[in-house]
Amino acid sequence: MQKIKKFISNKKVSSPFKKYTVIIGGSPSKGARSPKLWNAAFKLYKIKNSMLPLDVTSKNLTNLLKALERDKNFIGGCVTIPHKESVSKWLKKRLTLTSKKIGAVNCLFRDKNGRLVGTNTDGEASIKSFKKKFGSVKNKKILLIGVGGAGKAVAAYFSGELKRKNNLTISGRSNNSMTFAKKIKAKWIHYKKLKKLNLNSFEIIINCTSLGFGKNENLSPILSASFKSVSKKACFFDIIYKPKITKFLSLAKKNKKKILNGLDMNLRQAVIAFGFVNRKTKTNSSTLRFMRSA
Repeated sequence: MQKIKKFISNKKVSSPFKKYTVIIGGSPSKGARSPKLWNAAFKLYKIKNSMLPLDVTSKNLTNLLKALERDKNFIGGCVTIPHKESVSKWLKKRLTLTSKKIGAVNCLFRDKNGRLVGTNTDGEASIKSFKKKFGSVKNKKILLIGVGGAGKAVAAYFSGELKRKNNLTISGRSNNSMTFAKKIKAKWIHYKKLKKLNLNSFEIIINCTSLGFGKNENLSPILSASFKSVSKKACFFDIIYKPKITKFLSLAKKNKKKILNGLDMNLRQAVIAFGFVNRKTKTNSSTLRFMRSA
C-alpha cells in the first residue's frame, strides 16, 4: 500500500485485510457509491477483502496502474470518471470483447494468469435498468447526449437492442464521438446544434454527460424550453445517481414526462463487476437485494 500511496491524492487509505480492491477515479473518496456496495457484498459472502477509493490525477494514473498490477494482493475493482478511456488505452489488448468495442473500461480483474484485464459493465447495467422500468426499446427513437466512457457503453448496448441502428442519435462535441457513432451505425449531431434539434420525434432521451453532477449540478444538457416540444410519451433517463433528481430530470418531471435516474444502473453495474473480480463467488438476485439495502 505504501507504494500505491505515492501516486494518489487521498493518502489516508488502508485495508483491514491483506487482499483489497479499489475504485480509481478523479475523486471517488468524495462520494463514490461503489465502496459501500462492494464492502456490503464482501460481508455477505464472508470474503476477507475491502474496496478502497483512490483519487488519482491523469499525470499519476499510469504509475498507479503499474503499482497495482505488481501488487498481488490487489485483485481488481472499478474505474470511474475521468479515467475509463485512459485505462482502456493503457491495457491495450487486455480487454474483453465488450470493452474493446466500447473503448472504455469501468472494471479491472485478474485473468487466470494473474494479468489485469479490463471490461465494461455500465452498458449492460443501463439497458437492464431501463427495460425493468419502461420495457423494450427495439422500435424506439433514442437521443443519447454525451459520449464519454459511460456514454459509449450505454450507446453500444441500447444500439444492440434496436431493430434499426439509425434510430439512435448521438450528440457529442468531438470527432471521436462522431467516429464512435459511425462505428455503431448511429446518427450523430454536434452538441452545439442540440438546442435547434426538434425533439418531438424522440421517445427516449438519455443524459450521459456530467451536467447535473458536482459543480454542474444546476445544469441540464437540454434547455428548459425544449422540454415542451417532446412527446408526452417520452422517457427521460439520466445515468447520474447523485443527486437523485438532476436538473435534467427535474425539468422532465415538471413537464409531466416519465423519468429514471442512475441509481439502479449503478447498483447493477456493481453486481456485474463484483462477479468479474470475485469469479469464485456466484452473484445472484440476493447480491442485488443486499447491495440495494446497503
